[in-house]
Amino acid sequence: MGRMESPILPLSYFYYKRGWQLNPVIEKHTPRLMVLPVFIVLLIFSLVPLIYVLGIGFTDSTIAKPFNDLIWFENYKNAFRDEILGVSLFNTLLFAFTVTTIQTFLGFVLALAMQRERFLGGILRTLALLPLFTPPVAVAMIWRLIYDPNSGLINYYLLKFGLSSRPVAFLGDKLLAFPSIMIADIWQWTPFCFILSLAALQSLPKEPYEAAQVDGASSWYVFRRLTLPMVAPQVIVIFLFRFLIALKVFDLVYMLTFGGPGNSTQVVSFYIYRIGFKQFQTGYAGSLSILVLIFISVIALVITKGRELLLKRIE
Repeated sequence: MGRMESPILPLSYFYYKRGWQLNPVIEKHTPRLMVLPVFIVLLIFSLVPLIYVLGIGFTDSTIAKPFNDLIWFENYKNAFRDEILGVSLFNTLLFAFTVTTIQTFLGFVLALAMQRERFLGGILRTLALLPLFTPPVAVAMIWRLIYDPNSGLINYYLLKFGLSSRPVAFLGDKLLAFPSIMIADIWQWTPFCFILSLAALQSLPKEPYEAAQVDGASSWYVFRRLTLPMVAPQVIVIFLFRFLIALKVFDLVYMLTFGGPGNSTQVVSFYIYRIGFKQFQTGYAGSLSILVLIFISVIALVITKGRELLLKRIE
C-alpha cells in the first residue's frame, strides 16, 4: 500500500492535544491572522512612503530643509508648465510601447519555434533566459562597450565592411541614442515574454489540435483558427504586464546616456531622479511622482478596458 498523506489538521487540534482551549473567534480568523504580519510589512513599505511623498508634494522642500514651506498646489501648477516633463512623458510612452510590442512579438515567435523542440529545447531555453538573469547594470555596461565608438563591436564591423567612413557615436547622437537604449532593453527583456508565451502555448488543450489533424487542416489554418484565438488572452496579459514594467525604465538611461544628448533620452523616472537628487528639489519631485502615479494608473486602466473589449471581439 502506498503511503497515506497526513490530513491537514486545524489549529484547535494541537491546542486540544496540549489541554488548551482556543477561542472560536480566533479559530475562525486564523488564516487572516497568519497573513497579518506580511500585510503590515507591505503597508509600512508601500503606504507610508506614498503618504510621505504626497505630503512633501505640497511643500517647497529640499534635501537640506524637509517639509519647508507649505505652498499647496504650486508644485503641481509648475509641473503642468514644465516642458521637460512633457518630453519625458512622451519619451517614456514611446519607449514602453515600442519595446513592449517588439518584445511580445519576438517572444511569441520564439515560443512557437521552440514549442515542439525536444532534443535541444532545454538547452536553448536556458540560453535564451541568460539576458533576463543578467543584472541591469551589467547589461548596460555590455551594451556600452558594444556601442563604444573607438573599440565597440558594432563600429568595428561597420568600418571593416565599409558601411561607415568614420566611427558612429551611437550614444552621443540625438537620433541614435534612444533606439540604442531600446535595442539593449529588447535584448534583455525578450526572454521574459518568451518564457511566458511558451508557458501559455504549452497550457493549451490538445483535443482541438487532434481533431484538426484528423480533418486534415493546414498548419496556417490551425494557427489562425485555434492557436491564436486560444492564446490571445495570455499574450495580451504579457503585453500589459511588460508595458507597465517598461514605463519604469531607469537603469539603462542612467548608465548609457544619463538622459542625453540634450533631453533626447529623458524618461520620467530619470527626470524625477534628477529633480530630487541632483537639483535637491524634493518637494517638486514628490509632486511629479504623484502625477506620474496617476498617469500610469490611468494608462493601466485604459489598457485593461481595451483588453476586455478585444477579448470580447475575439470570442
